[in-house]
Amino acid sequence: MQESVAKNSQAKNLLKQVLAAIFAIVLLWFAFKDTNLAELLKYSQNIKPLPVLLIFVSGIFGTFLRSYRWTILLRPLSDKKISQYNSFYAVMIGYAVNVVIPRGGEVVRLLSICKSENLPWAGVLSTMLIDRMLDIALLVTLIGATLTILPPELLASMPWLKPGGLTLLAGVVVGLIVLPLVGTILKKLLSLDIAKKRLPEKLREKFTELAGQFDTGTQALKSPIQYPYIAFLSVAIWSTYWFNFYQMVYAFGLEEKIDAVKCLIIFTIGSAGVLVPTPGSVGTFHLLVKEATVMTAHIPPDQALAFATVLHFLTFIVICCIPAAVLFFYNRFLAKKEI
Repeated sequence: MQESVAKNSQAKNLLKQVLAAIFAIVLLWFAFKDTNLAELLKYSQNIKPLPVLLIFVSGIFGTFLRSYRWTILLRPLSDKKISQYNSFYAVMIGYAVNVVIPRGGEVVRLLSICKSENLPWAGVLSTMLIDRMLDIALLVTLIGATLTILPPELLASMPWLKPGGLTLLAGVVVGLIVLPLVGTILKKLLSLDIAKKRLPEKLREKFTELAGQFDTGTQALKSPIQYPYIAFLSVAIWSTYWFNFYQMVYAFGLEEKIDAVKCLIIFTIGSAGVLVPTPGSVGTFHLLVKEATVMTAHIPPDQALAFATVLHFLTFIVICCIPAAVLFFYNRFLAKKEI
């Protein structure tokens, strides 16, 4: 029975991955269908090296800030200090896995920190949900801030921006309010007579334990001192992402056509594509950044797609995969040395 359930689960996961890959291919086709590849290559070869180096440094720093914010969320789950290195390693490895398997990196990240820090998975899971909601909250805030300055043609071509932003905002607000209460609510439900009658004692005790772990993992959202600090770190993290976009503007020599405000619009639209679960945000990022750049800065589509493609390659592949590979082999080296 269990083997059959496991096989069905594997089949469903495989189907999801295949559908995500197909969706990414379709979006890539839409992004590249009218592209002059020779022109795209020409634009890509003429980029300036210094802004590219700054993007790499900023990308690593952004990941460091994210991992540091995560150690704050994880503190209530452990009696000892959470290792910044273990947190950074888990986040970076998770990013690298996401390049191939959409959302698969979240599982790897959870397993990595649970093993290295000996933390309960239910509690860690709650901190990862908070981490995701904070990102969506920042994205929704950006969408709201840019709606008033979006070019009319961009709003006309992407009519989902306003209703989509409002829906996300409502969901995030509800989520951030309800999430800290989930563990307490579950414990109360499990203490009801109907739960005691219907659930075996051992199973009910296990669920109660998991609910307690989940509740502990949301303690940071209940702290009037930590919450502003977490909010500040969240803004700092997303500032590094915007900085990457702005440096790519200089790398392509587009600073006369794309100022800081226009870059913010392009960044916001492109970031919305990250919410779509394709491998490494392939397709969604290319299409949205290309369209937003063309309509906002009125540059040639081939140049806009080159801008999106190089930026995606640097931020989603190079910055994620190279450091992750270095850390992975460094950890293996340390493990062999200990033996």
